[in-house]
Amino acid sequence: MQGDKWFTMSYIPHLTLLLIFATAGCRSWPSGPAFLGSAVNVTVSEGTHAFLPCRVSNLGDKSVTWLRRRNLHIITAGLLTYSPDDRYRVLHPANTEEWTLHIKSAQPGDGGWYECQVNSDPKITRPVLLIVQDKRFKDPFYKHELEIPQNGTSVYIAGASEVHIQQGSVLAMTCTVDHTDQEGPRSLAWYHGATRIQYDSPRGGIAIKTEKTGKRTVSRLMLSGVTPRDSGRYTCRPDTGGTAAITVHVQSGAQNRPNEDYAVWVHYPPAGPALARFGVGQILKSQAAPK
Repeated sequence: MQGDKWFTMSYIPHLTLLLIFATAGCRSWPSGPAFLGSAVNVTVSEGTHAFLPCRVSNLGDKSVTWLRRRNLHIITAGLLTYSPDDRYRVLHPANTEEWTLHIKSAQPGDGGWYECQVNSDPKITRPVLLIVQDKRFKDPFYKHELEIPQNGTSVYIAGASEVHIQQGSVLAMTCTVDHTDQEGPRSLAWYHGATRIQYDSPRGGIAIKTEKTGKRTVSRLMLSGVTPRDSGRYTCRPDTGGTAAITVHVQSGAQNRPNEDYAVWVHYPPAGPALARFGVGQILKSQAAPK
């Protein structure tokens, strides 16, 4: 009995020391890659430089990849650039945790979601939203209605030039580009204020469908579940020039101002094509008549 007691008492300090060293050793072991800081949104003006941040600690032998979420195209991997667009590159100062995606002369079409990705196991990703504001629409003195193309193209939105719509309704807008004398636009963009509308924007509930025929291009924008934050000026802009714009007011009250679906024709002096048409079509939720 005394021998067993001596054995137990003599080994307890050694076991305690082993546990202490083992615990300290576990704590000192390096962990896997991890992102530093919180996710951010980046807003820039058209034509300026965009810097999308990404900081990764404990990278080890893993690599950082930047890709466009919309099409899953790889832009950069490590220090190499795989995008054919030479405006893209990754900035990684030596011995730092920075892996910043640099976009020169950002354009509205560059807006949308990007992902900073680490090929760890499991893979980790950090989303970054880029918003590129059209510099003309951001200018309070810019007159949208005076931008008239000189190539026989007319741009218009069907419906009323200014509408009031009930919160929670579905707002639908149709922009038509008539191009009798040329091939027509290669792309057509929608803007809310100075910000280009993307179907994958954080707002959600956005649908954009564009159809092109021989002499006409039609683009339909639909916003579901509108709120007062959706109020403002909406602009349709084809890359062939010209714009059409409408103003939307989203009412949060129970009453909705009656609105007719009509078109407003605006004639300009003989400085160029004399026709521009503005308006909007809307789909309202069916509501029970007040008693």
